[in-house]
Amino acid sequence: MKERIPWLDYVRFFSIFLVILFHTPPQTPIMDGKIIINLRIPLFFCISGYLFNIAKYSTFGQFFNHRGKQILVPYCTFFVMFYALWLLVGRSLGDAHVAWWQPLIDHLKGEPHTVLGTFWYLSCLLVMQVLYYLMQRWLPSQWVFPASILLSVAAINCPIENYWHVWNAMVYMPFYAFGNSFKRYIKRVEFSSSRRTAVLLALGVLSIVIMLLSVYIEEKNSMNVIKIACGVMVIPTYIAIAKWLAGRYGRRRAIQLVVMNGTVYLAFQNHLIGLIKVMLERTFYTGVMDEHIWIKFVSPFVVMALIYPFAWFIHHHMPWMLGKKKEEVLIY
Repeated sequence: MKERIPWLDYVRFFSIFLVILFHTPPQTPIMDGKIIINLRIPLFFCISGYLFNIAKYSTFGQFFNHRGKQILVPYCTFFVMFYALWLLVGRSLGDAHVAWWQPLIDHLKGEPHTVLGTFWYLSCLLVMQVLYYLMQRWLPSQWVFPASILLSVAAINCPIENYWHVWNAMVYMPFYAFGNSFKRYIKRVEFSSSRRTAVLLALGVLSIVIMLLSVYIEEKNSMNVIKIACGVMVIPTYIAIAKWLAGRYGRRRAIQLVVMNGTVYLAFQNHLIGLIKVMLERTFYTGVMDEHIWIKFVSPFVVMALIYPFAWFIHHHMPWMLGKKKEEVLIY
């Protein structure tokens, strides 16, 4: 197994943190819909693309067996676990109007929003990787990234049924293609000089400012185009900051364990956020989280700390839940 790259772990760690922050109330259009969404989605898909290596797979069957196992296995195992909890507890907490079989249907469609809403990412990622694999097999390498942009534009202008998030996979494809097609550029991105630092920071700030100004844009297609463009703009800044942190603080085993078990965090986070909200409202008063914005920034740290023991246990004793073998989850 290759030695882990610290800056990649920092990128993925902060992406996981931003996902939890995004789902923590109160939900604000400016903070969540413009700033956080501009930082969390691009990096998730970009780093997945960066790590993709088509040379590892001689056939499509070999590729799908490997990637399908690592996505579909946790997609099913965590669904079964939380679906059982939903039947026992969840329906009595406000979902009684949802038929018991509806989550099963949603699961088969690739969007178990009632039980595991964050797992839309897994279904979207699987479709995206399949599409990208085929693009790399069928197209000359220099055409893959332009083709991903054309595919995204076509999806934005021609909405289709979004089963298994096919539409989302097509729209966000440029992030994945950027990470894979520009590996050499990504490896060189860093705060190597004051001039480059200023340029990268200005690019990141400009991306966020454009997203903030886009609040005045109501046309959905234009908003999607801006979202993709700003996402690609902010990626170099994000990576440079992660490399700076990695150079300053080095490897951290806790960070490594979190990112190697990102699926566990995706599975547990909403449930723990809901539990924290219920406990705070029972202790103080209804709506306490919505009235105190500082709780939004404290809660993700609490949620990540609470999930850590579950992630550690699954990582060391039940890696099959993640579609992995014992030898595939060692921390270096």
